[in-house]
Amino acid sequence: MSPGPVHPIEEESYRILAQRVDLSSLAARPAAVIARVIHATADAGLLDALVVPEAAVTAGVAALAAGAPVLCDVEMVRAGISGAQTHCHLATTPSAGDHPSRSAAAMAAAAARFSDGAVVVVGCAPTALAEACRLIERGELRPALVIGVPVGYVGAADAKERLLDLAARTGVQAIALRGERGGAAVAAAIVNALVRLAAGGDDGPGRRDEPSVLLIGHGTRSAAGQSELRRLCEAIASARPELAVESGYLELMGPGVDEAAARLVARGARQVIALPLVLLGAGHLKDDGPAALDRARRAHPEVAFSYARDLGVHPLALGAVEARCQEAAPEPGPPDAVVVVGRGSTDPDANANLAKVARLLADGRGLTTVPATAPDGVAAPVLGLVEPAFVSLARPGVAEALERCHLLGARRITVVPYFLCTGRLVVRLGDQARAWAADHPDTEVRVGEHIGIDERIITLVWSRYDEARGADVAMNCDACLYRVALPGYERRVGASAPKPIRAG
Repeated sequence: MSPGPVHPIEEESYRILAQRVDLSSLAARPAAVIARVIHATADAGLLDALVVPEAAVTAGVAALAAGAPVLCDVEMVRAGISGAQTHCHLATTPSAGDHPSRSAAAMAAAAARFSDGAVVVVGCAPTALAEACRLIERGELRPALVIGVPVGYVGAADAKERLLDLAARTGVQAIALRGERGGAAVAAAIVNALVRLAAGGDDGPGRRDEPSVLLIGHGTRSAAGQSELRRLCEAIASARPELAVESGYLELMGPGVDEAAARLVARGARQVIALPLVLLGAGHLKDDGPAALDRARRAHPEVAFSYARDLGVHPLALGAVEARCQEAAPEPGPPDAVVVVGRGSTDPDANANLAKVARLLADGRGLTTVPATAPDGVAAPVLGLVEPAFVSLARPGVAEALERCHLLGARRITVVPYFLCTGRLVVRLGDQARAWAADHPDTEVRVGEHIGIDERIITLVWSRYDEARGADVAMNCDACLYRVALPGYERRVGASAPKPIRAG
């Protein structure tokens, strides 16, 4: 029986949980069990006390999938469990007899009936857990799994430590919550998580068949840039908490892409879609990313790795940059010109795309006050003065673009970085703009913010995931220097590179 659809309230609850609790370092199925416990209790503080070995989860899932009985210490635990054969002997146990409590006596009775292969779950009575441990030590109970999470000030912590010691000594599989906390809700949540996994459900809140996600960022030496890039990756991951997401960086910061891919595999990934956090595709998209995925395929041949395309020239990216232009505009009214500054590349296709970005921002958006006259008889949108520039490796540079705007009559110019996150190049382009302005006191230059953590970019990233998941990815190859003899780059056509795979 497959699990049913996730209710919108549960989905939203898990989204909030993912923002507050970091389970990324855990394997997928233990993380799913822990997430359900925290979801059931709204107590993130349980995370550090939960002991959920992957081997114990595997044993519990296998037992439940085979129809193993679940022996509960009290009816409250039994009532909270769905989809399993539950048994509680408390109601038919009139007295404690030789045991310290009725719960212990009831556990002994259940163990006598189901001595092999059961899942034992104790959520309320420490004495019942102590009795289960005693029976295991005597060889009278051979369970597939023991879940020990009783609550209480007397005996609970000791009983759970006894269980964990027993597991270490004998190899019995155990899940426990250290300390005095616990209860029926915790116990039922653990069993229900295992039941869902046994039914072919998700490895977490969501669907198991969804590919995992490898976010690939470039990396930066800037401490502020590293922090922002990590926060961007966290924001992207939190938008779809049902998916396993890891982030890796090509250079200058860790973890590397290879390590991030290995983490996804360790979490149980069968399919991985790599999402490059790249605005315009150049060498890092066409060479470094595919090379990293080739290494991942060689290291993990059992996992299918695929590659999404760059964020590209997209309305969502344009909308984010337009917003930064408007935020930096002088008062009153818009500036005379806008200079959009990109990283710059030895790849002419990527540089040309920045020129396309500038043209699309100029066309009909009203970002500047210097329009060109529309052709006679043509109702064309107003075309403003928006110029592309590059901070390194390509021309025009920032000063050249500012000089061009100045010669065309602009005296109020906004400079906007076409970068996702801050870093040394963002600082450098601001310095270049301010240096030019110091030499031109008749012109006001305002430097705007880079794109940053913007909901439009997060939406665009996930649209690239959906595209890669549902169809072949169509990279832009019309002007790829590896395929087309562009003037000055003819030697690059068909050239071999140290990376074995290219997207262009």
